[in-house]
Amino acid sequence: MDDDIIAALSTPPGRGGIAVIRISGEGTQVVIKKIVENLPTKIIPQKAYHRFIADRKKRLDECIVTFFKAPFSYSGEDLAEISIHSNPFLIETILKLIYKTGVREALPGEFTYRAFRHGKMDLIQAESVNELINANSSYYAAMKFGSLEGGLSRKVKKIRDHIVQLGIKIETRIEFEEDQGFDGITLTDELEKAEKDLQNVLENSRFNDVFNKGLDVVIAGKVNVGKSSLFNTLLMEERSIISALPGTTRDFIKEKLHIDGLPVEITDVAGINRKTKNEIEAQGITRSLEKIENCDAVIFMLDASCELDETDFEIFKLVEKKRKIVAANKIDIAKPSVLQAIKSRFKDEKILEISVTGSVNIDSVRDFLKILVGTVKGKDLELTVNRRQKICLQKLLDILGGITRMVKAGANNIEITAEEIREAMKIIGELTGEITTDDILQQIFSRFCVGK
Repeated sequence: MDDDIIAALSTPPGRGGIAVIRISGEGTQVVIKKIVENLPTKIIPQKAYHRFIADRKKRLDECIVTFFKAPFSYSGEDLAEISIHSNPFLIETILKLIYKTGVREALPGEFTYRAFRHGKMDLIQAESVNELINANSSYYAAMKFGSLEGGLSRKVKKIRDHIVQLGIKIETRIEFEEDQGFDGITLTDELEKAEKDLQNVLENSRFNDVFNKGLDVVIAGKVNVGKSSLFNTLLMEERSIISALPGTTRDFIKEKLHIDGLPVEITDVAGINRKTKNEIEAQGITRSLEKIENCDAVIFMLDASCELDETDFEIFKLVEKKRKIVAANKIDIAKPSVLQAIKSRFKDEKILEISVTGSVNIDSVRDFLKILVGTVKGKDLELTVNRRQKICLQKLLDILGGITRMVKAGANNIEITAEEIREAMKIIGELTGEITTDDILQQIFSRFCVGK
């Protein structure tokens, strides 16, 4: 099947200005000459030809067709891209015409798989293609483009070079010298460099979800403090039901904002009311507690018009270790004694005096969100790793850590160390795709869209 000519729509289906159909494989040039009128006998690679697609001399659409000669194409094979008007019925008709020439429909990710197979990119870069397409923030997309350009691959190559040097020293001792112990072999430098580089890459991976999925911010507080009103105000739409009746929000509601290119998920959780006897409300409270536990930051709301009670303090204990602000709401009808109590009880916290209904100081809440985003974007990160890569890198770090412990403990079994280094090289091969199985490749490329 790898030798078949394949074709698929590479742009999203639907109506639009342009749709691009991609064809790849030996014989692509023959195919496009069958369906595109008046192409020259000798097609010039990378030149765009303005022509018409025709079926038995009946014109279907005008097009721009560009041919790329192997290996100077995305897939590393002969490849053509045909731009047509994006109409679902027209696209279907032209694809059927292409398939009639003996071309088959491409499998998900097959163009990128062929690029990997023909050495246009390694497996790390191939994975970055799909992750770049599906990135949920401009910041994450930029890092994934860095990986596509080879940023992570270069880091892995540097680690590989350190391990290769280790292997050469040990294998030389085993092969050519009678003394097969560690005496006279200096491994510390290479081990330390490889471990340090690995730890730096893995440290970056902690921020993967934040850069892609965004920050998770919860609006927390007891019932009827104005959480849903603030939620709607931040979103600038009536997304959450507002009522003077306590316990209106029975489950959490979440929506995303984009601030400076990074998604921020705002969650309006059910008001915490431990004394409730309503089973549905109790379930909502349980889910709220889970959401609070797993969030990145909290807007902790208090009602400045009502006396503080044990529920306020209990909720604060849940969020105390989170990054947060304290929002004293209903400042327009606040009781001076309550405001003083809030300032006294939460004197170590940043307190914002706001009125959601009166639109007082709401920009300060938005500023808190911008500061959160700025803190994350301030991280000096160039790349990110996915789950598969992280597992491989962690295994590699564990192996190097084991070798370090053996050397420091004075263990003298050089054969075991040599085997561990061989295992480390195998893992690097799995990372880059030099050593992998068809099952792993299937799992990776099946997640791609058809046409990429």
